[in-house]
Amino acid sequence: MAAVGLLLVPASGVAQYGNFETAPNLTREDIEIVRKVVREDLAGKPKGTTLPWQNTASQNSGTVTLLSEFPSQGRDCRRVRYAIKPGAGQPASVAPATYVMTTCRMPDGSWKTDNQAKPDKSG
Repeated sequence: MAAVGLLLVPASGVAQYGNFETAPNLTREDIEIVRKVVREDLAGKPKGTTLPWQNTASQNSGTVTLLSEFPSQGRDCRRVRYAIKPGAGQPASVAPATYVMTTCRMPDGSWKTDNQAKPDKSG
């Protein structure tokens, strides 16, 4: 799965997202590792916190950086920068990549990507 699809589709929907020949391909396990870092390890951390991740099986690694955290329509949202370093097993054309995405915790506890989320206006 191309890294840009990191949080756009469920881990069970692993497939190439778009036709990005140079985008790092992430395994299901990579995606679950990154999701855990974003959803659990960044919780309560200050803006600007950068945490590493690594999957020894795929040799993929990278960092996630909390850019902002805000309420939006009753949801807790996190805007995060993902830096992905492809493992040695990836084709030579694959390059490191950086993506910025916003994910929000839904009332049922699940997380959804919502790059249109805006902070609620204080009243």
